[in-house]
Parts: sequence; C-alpha cells; structure tokens
Amino acid sequence: MTPSLPQNDPNKQKRSDYLTGQQQAYQFDYEYLSPLALLKDVPAVENFSIGYLSERVIATSELPANMLAANARSFLDPLDNLQDYEDFFTLMPLPQVAKTYQTDRSFAEQRLSGANPMVIRLLEPNDPRGEILAKLSSVQPLFDVRKELQEKNIYIADYTGTDAHYRGPSKVQGGTHEKGRKYLPKPLAFFMWRWTGIRDRGEMAPIAIQLDPKPGSHVYTPFDPPLDWLFAKLCVQVADANHHEMSSHLGRTHLVMEPIAIVTARQLAKNHPLSLLLKPHFRFMLTNNSFARSRLINPGGPVDELLAGTLAETIELSREACSTWSLDQFSLPTELKNRGMDDTNQLPHYPYRDDGLLLWNAIETFVSGFLKYFYPTELAIAEDRELQSWAQELASTKGGNVKGMPKRIDTVQQLIEIVTTVIFTCGPQHSAVNYPQYDYMAFAANMPLAAYRDIPEITDSNILEVITEKDILQLLPPYKRAADQLQILFTLSAYQYDRLGYYDKSFRELYQKSFQEVFEGTPIELLVQKFQQDLNMAEQKIDANNRRRPVPYLSLKPSLVLNSISM
Repeated sequence: MTPSLPQNDPNKQKRSDYLTGQQQAYQFDYEYLSPLALLKDVPAVENFSIGYLSERVIATSELPANMLAANARSFLDPLDNLQDYEDFFTLMPLPQVAKTYQTDRSFAEQRLSGANPMVIRLLEPNDPRGEILAKLSSVQPLFDVRKELQEKNIYIADYTGTDAHYRGPSKVQGGTHEKGRKYLPKPLAFFMWRWTGIRDRGEMAPIAIQLDPKPGSHVYTPFDPPLDWLFAKLCVQVADANHHEMSSHLGRTHLVMEPIAIVTARQLAKNHPLSLLLKPHFRFMLTNNSFARSRLINPGGPVDELLAGTLAETIELSREACSTWSLDQFSLPTELKNRGMDDTNQLPHYPYRDDGLLLWNAIETFVSGFLKYFYPTELAIAEDRELQSWAQELASTKGGNVKGMPKRIDTVQQLIEIVTTVIFTCGPQHSAVNYPQYDYMAFAANMPLAAYRDIPEITDSNILEVITEKDILQLLPPYKRAADQLQILFTLSAYQYDRLGYYDKSFRELYQKSFQEVFEGTPIELLVQKFQQDLNMAEQKIDANNRRRPVPYLSLKPSLVLNSISM
C-alpha cells in the first residue's frame, strides 16, 4: 500500500487489472432517480463493519424503551394539547427548542443555526417578491420597506416552488393517511435583520408570511392574532422540514456524493493518493444510501408515511434538488455568496456560515498540502491517466453526470477546489444537516414533517378563516405519526462513527494499516497533525462564539463532525 501515481508505479498491469475488476463491481444505475447516477449493486467491501454495527446498536438502544408509552396510544389519535408533544420524551432529553419554538426569536434563529440553515437568502432590492412587502406596508404600517431593501436588511425563505434553487414543491399535492389527507404548505417567509444599539449587534426577526403563492393572497404578520401567526410559522416549519429531508439532506449530500464515490472506485487504483485521501470520506456511504432506498424511501416506509407528499412526489423533491446542484456552485464560499449571505458586516450573526468557513479553511489547507506534495508540477497532473479518466467519467452524462465537474483537470489548484468541496460536503455539510434532526425535528411540534390540514381559506363573505387552538392541533401530526417522527430522527442522529480529520479508524478497516503507517516517512504525517490542530483551534473559536450566541450552534463543532456520510 505504497501511495503512487500511475505514471510512477512499476506494476502498471496490476493497477490496470484491478481497475477492470472495479469497473465490473461498481456499475451505474440510472433508473431509480434518472438522470442521477447511483450504484446498481453494493460490493461486499462497502458493507458496514462489525464494529460499526455493534456501536450503532448500542447508540440507539435507549429508544425502544422510551417508545413503549407512545405505542400504547391509538395509532392516529389526535393529541389533546401541545404539552402532549413534550410527553414523548420520557426517557430522553427534551430538546431545548421545545421551550421556545412558539417565539419569533426561535423561529428566526432556526433559519441561521437550525437544522436547515441553507434556505434563507438576501432579498435583492429589485426582486419582484419585495412587492409583497411594499403592498402590505401600504395597508399595515411596518417600516420603510424600500429603505430596508436598499440597505440589504431583508431576507427571504421561499418554499413556493418558483425559486430556481428549489422548484420541486409546486408539484406536491399531498399524500394520504388513514383518516384523510396530509399537505405540504408552499409559503414565502420574509425576515429582517434588525440592528440594535451598537452596530455589530442585532437579531433576525420574521416580518411576514404568505401561505398561498397566488398573487394577492393574505400575508400574515406578527400583528395578526397570535394563533393565526403561529399557524403561519408552523406552515413554514413543515415546508422547511420537507426541504431539509429531501433537498438539503438526502439530495444535496447523500445523492450528489454517490456518483463521486462510484467513479473514485472505478477509476483510481487502491494506492492512488487521491483514492487514499477520499476513501475515508466515502466510508459506508454507498451502503448507507442503498439501505435508505430500501428501508426509508420505500412504499410504506418512513418517507412515505411521515413526509407531506406521496412517495413519488417526495422523491421528486430530491431529484429537483440534485438537478439544481453543481460541484462548482455549491462550494461553501460560492454557495454563501450566491445567497447573499457571505458579508459578515451586513449580517454579523450567521453561525452556519461562520463555523462552516472555519472548517472549510482547515480542509482546504490540508487538501492543498496533500495534493501539492503528490503533484509538484502541472506535468504530474497531465500525465496522471487515472486522474484524467476520473474527471472525464465524473463529467460524462454516461458516467457520473456530475454538474460543474470539468472533463479535464489541468492545474493542482483546480483539483484542490474540487476535492475540498467533496470532503466538506461528505463531512461538515452532511453533519450540519444530519445531527440537528434530534434537536429541532424530533420534537414534532417544532418541525412537523407534514401538515394534517390545509392552509386557512377565505369564506364566501371574503373573510379569512379564524384559527383556533383546535386548528393548530389539527395541523400537527397525530399521536402515532409524532411518535414515529421522534423514533426515526433519533435513530438517524444518535451515532457518530468517527471524527473529521482523524483517519486511523477507517484506514485500519479499509487497509489493515493506520493512516500514519501508509504515509510513514512523508510530509503527509505532519500535514495530518496540522489539520487536526487547525480543527482543534476552530473548535475553541466556536466554543467562544457560542458563549455569545443566543443559542449555541453545535452542528459544526469539529469533534462532532464525521469524515463521511456514514449515518
């Protein structure tokens, strides 16, 4: 297991024979989620290890006892009051959000540091959606809308299906359950950054929610009756939960990384330096994805039963998420800039951005040192036939079909950018959407996975339906669905296989050697130590920042981030 580029390997035929076998073992499936390239059959070498399975069983063992009380109730009984949702957590910690979820501050903060902080974006002054606020302010005095838009203080979370980055929801009509229909609201939510006192202090606040995407429909504000406003915010939470699970989580981590793992196995020899670098970041992902398709995204499975749409509609959300993702536009710095969320002076509080960039920079520094060691000249890249085949197959519509992937790699800097995005997506990005599921989504009253009644209607007398507490409870999941939501989200977020930047566990399982042994006597040993130190420094900074934040953001603490999509 001596790391070697193909042009420097004395045993070229052995490498060629190995890759021929790999291309037989790792074949593409374009049928499940066309045109996305997934894996047809999972080779045995990708299976969960015994250690992984035993550790995961132990990590989730407290759940069954906790659910005994929940299963004692009738399957689809409605809950009697909102307190009932807290009563599910008899043996497990009640998430902190359960004590604050009805407040505007908690609702807004979840856009910045919750389970899905990738939707909110700056509303540009010339965006036509700003007219909704302008018209509203002419009837109900809010603030100087034009001024706040020009000063770039207005933000938007768009779940209508008209946003180019999230088109799928417009196609979701809703699924069914034993006693009726379930729904996916398609709201448009507006927020404003309010400066308070000193310039560097302020907070995000919700200012308006339009539940019906039809032009001229009612716009809710915090000045509406409290239950009406709470109903509108819960509709946003339902939409955000579905976006989270099928777009930010499944689509834009699990599924978009799968073809990259497949092509890496098909085109890079086992001892290729890039393969050695990437393999720990793909550990168990292919098996995990296959398991999800057979056990979670199957007829009658959790996605079918718990999310808002029919199974076909819900799967379509992931297809749309993948079709609007590209490797170049979803590097963290670029993605933040595309949403107008990169300016720390304009928006000083955005924990996902601030902590994410600390990890991004640490990964980029490590990847840069690693790749520059193995590719000291551009000629080394040009002569690497395996690397060029890797790039070509990733970009090809008959291969990985990865958008934003160049067909040829000409410079080491180009490769650094690609690899940094892949490692960040498999590690920090996935952890940022996977592990908050318990903290924010297991408590179904905060983020219901479906709405069980439709949005309020205008009566024949042109009067908007008045919302009561009964309507709130009717909107939320019934007893068994809420219990199942807790159960599956606990299971998906209870186990951590490894830790970002620490490779020995996966290397010993993959190669029967430690990372240090494989790279012994090379500068890579020191690079890994430096990487770990950079991550530890980032954690210290995150801990310090969390002491000043309204809610600590733990999802990107390096010690809690995985190397791979192993959950």
